[in-house]
Amino acid sequence: MDSVVDPLSTVARHTPITRRLVAAFGAMFLLGLLVAVAALFNIAQKLDEEDVRKTLFYTERALENRITASKNYIASYTYWTTAYEHLNGEVDVQWAYAEQNMGKTLFTKDGYEGVFVIDRERTKYAVVLGQNVQGDAASYIDTPLQPLVEKLQGQADLTRPVISYTLFNGWPAIVTASVILPNDERPRVDAKGTSVLLFVDQLTPTKLRKLGKSYGLTDLTLKRDTELAPDRPAVPLDSTGYSLVSHLQQPGHQLLWSLLPPLGGALLILALLTAYFFRYALRTARHVDASYDRLQLSTLALEASEERFRAVAEAASDWIWEIDGEQRITYLSGRFNTVTGFSDQQWLGQDIEQLLYCDTTPIVHWLGKLTEEQSTGNLRCSYRDYSGQLRFCRVSARPIYDKAAVVGYRGTASDITDEVAAHAQVQHLSLHDALTGLPNRNKLARYLDDALVAKEHSAPLTLLMVDLDNFKPINDSLGHPAGDAVLLEVAQRLRDSTREQDLVARLGGDEFVVVLNGMDSTTEIDRFCARLIDSLQQPIHYETHSLHIGASIGIAVSRRQGYIPGELIRCADIALYQAKSEGKKTWCYFASQMNDQIQHRRQLENDLRQAVKNREFVLHFQPRYTVDGSEIVAVEALVRWQHPTQGLLGPDAFIPLAEQTDLIVPLSHWVLREACETALTWPGELMVSVNLSPAQFQRSDVVEDVRKVLIETRFPASRLELEITENVMLNDVDGALQVMNDLKELGVRLNMDDFGTGYSSLGYLRTYPFDGIKIDKRFIASMSNSSNDRAVVQAIINLGKAMGLTVTAEGVETQAQLGSLGSDECHEVQGYFLSRPIDKQAFAQLLNSGRPLLKTAS
Repeated sequence: MDSVVDPLSTVARHTPITRRLVAAFGAMFLLGLLVAVAALFNIAQKLDEEDVRKTLFYTERALENRITASKNYIASYTYWTTAYEHLNGEVDVQWAYAEQNMGKTLFTKDGYEGVFVIDRERTKYAVVLGQNVQGDAASYIDTPLQPLVEKLQGQADLTRPVISYTLFNGWPAIVTASVILPNDERPRVDAKGTSVLLFVDQLTPTKLRKLGKSYGLTDLTLKRDTELAPDRPAVPLDSTGYSLVSHLQQPGHQLLWSLLPPLGGALLILALLTAYFFRYALRTARHVDASYDRLQLSTLALEASEERFRAVAEAASDWIWEIDGEQRITYLSGRFNTVTGFSDQQWLGQDIEQLLYCDTTPIVHWLGKLTEEQSTGNLRCSYRDYSGQLRFCRVSARPIYDKAAVVGYRGTASDITDEVAAHAQVQHLSLHDALTGLPNRNKLARYLDDALVAKEHSAPLTLLMVDLDNFKPINDSLGHPAGDAVLLEVAQRLRDSTREQDLVARLGGDEFVVVLNGMDSTTEIDRFCARLIDSLQQPIHYETHSLHIGASIGIAVSRRQGYIPGELIRCADIALYQAKSEGKKTWCYFASQMNDQIQHRRQLENDLRQAVKNREFVLHFQPRYTVDGSEIVAVEALVRWQHPTQGLLGPDAFIPLAEQTDLIVPLSHWVLREACETALTWPGELMVSVNLSPAQFQRSDVVEDVRKVLIETRFPASRLELEITENVMLNDVDGALQVMNDLKELGVRLNMDDFGTGYSSLGYLRTYPFDGIKIDKRFIASMSNSSNDRAVVQAIINLGKAMGLTVTAEGVETQAQLGSLGSDECHEVQGYFLSRPIDKQAFAQLLNSGRPLLKTAS
């Protein structure tokens, strides 16, 4: 008789085991809970410690940047011949205070509560809170001044400012002091007989709030040292008895208070679920056998899935690779043969570094850096295809694990040869003139920086500023093609006239620069200039015409004019004007009396300050069209200066000067407000585009300025587009990114202006939140003359499309250019062929007429 198995006895056999499992799991659960709580408190402590470190770091950084800005600013006043002449003896109060050269604007605009001119015996000039007072600086400043003056006058380099902390009227302040010196070529002055200029920057609560906001600090303020807690992070201000402190966020405490209550509830729920789980586990065991059959079916499905994966891999545009732990290739997808020309059998079993090469890091070293925390990565590599051509690819990889050990790697290789070529071409064009192929202003600046870095120990440089005579009549009478032919011939003759170690650059228009390396003899320079002018005077044959030009040359020599690149160019430019005034076709050396040009600049600056005060500016508007010219999609606002005596001036005449002073901020604010108010009168949703100067990012809160104008004018943010050049990113990469992200949060559009002129524009497009790009007009102008330039324009258009950006071509001046851009499917166009900039009345008439184009393309 068969025996019958009692189900109850089976359960009884499982009961002791189940109890032991429950007890063991309960102990593990409790231990895990304690470890988790301890880890949580450890994380909270580290977060608080990191908060203390970051707060102290950014507090010190904010104070250092404030001091650096004050040093740079006082140097512009003390290293100034005019200031030396008016302040070193008896102070010319009329010049200093009444004419606002060192008057109340240093308080109202620049925030300096105290301005003093002192020497070893007395205080010669004092401005306190913007008012000229008769008093001793020592009565305001809680610092002995005599040792400070002796320290400054005893320095080997008298141009270096000195910083100290003090109490000014009982409140902490930064004192910046520097000796007043001439910047001309007069003999060295007696240090003990010089005067000293003091700037007092009082650390008021308002300044500290603004300074803290710039560095993400909350409630940046001053505390007496006696009131500070022992563990409170603070930056002491020397002997003033005060320290800079900022509010601590204490993210660790916040984490604990936010996690502990819900964590306790979650643990309770987890305990209840665990009890339910053990009751459910016994019932589940009966279904194990049935699950085995389902597992067999799943295995068949997995095999089918793997087959589908291989089919997708063979059809993908990238090729897929796998290697084992010895870096030997074990698999290559079918696309490998299509892209490289090799068969997979030629490379299976070979070391991957024999196929791919990276010039920055060995591939094996890069693969070894990949971990579970960073399991993927990208690396740019190169290889030679079957025909021997050098190609580039972007390699991605991830580790292959077997029981937590890395047994190989797999990844993909994407061909980026065309992208690398386009990037290299754009980089080349950013440093070279598009027409002549000569170095441009950017490359000239780098060359001079490198050549003059050792100053007195550098080889002598002679910089020649060359301007063509009689070039404009050729351009006007025969057109741009003839002008381009002349410029190309001039570039070739300049190359032929110079040596290998010299540099020839084109600044733009008909202006060239020749840098003679290792030459400063007047006899040699004169001989070279005579040969150069004679060469340029030889006729240039263009079609049936024999064209004649000449040249004027301004000369600056590093051993005489100094070792600052910008100063050399400025001196040569001043000398060029003198040469042209002497009858052209000659050369002229820079001399100190030519500094009248500087006085003219100062006069222009004074006129510009009055213009900002009296609002002597007007806006002109240039439409932007769809590439077929059928619709205006946006309008660019361009500022003009209605000068009282010189008439209407373009932006090139005053924007660079405004950027070098504090005038760019109120001027830009006026342009933005005027553009928004004018655009409110336009029909529909027509967008207005406004240029932002790189100087605005350094001297004002751009985001707050834009937000304020949008609120006050009630202008929709979606209709405002801001155009930004690459110089903004060059000055402050991280700060510019934060500002642009904040601008995008306002709802405005961002356009990268003059795309292609900077050497890293492609990198910026990947990082910054741009909505569109504007191709620089120099590429458009040379597009019809060179198939390479046409290819670069096409590459930029395709790049913009691939990244989802609107691409605008500016500087369209011919039907041929418009047709080419239409064929290349550029999105938008702008230029004189479609419409010149016009005032707002003429633009209103254009909109009301219903005709989108001012000029018909026939």
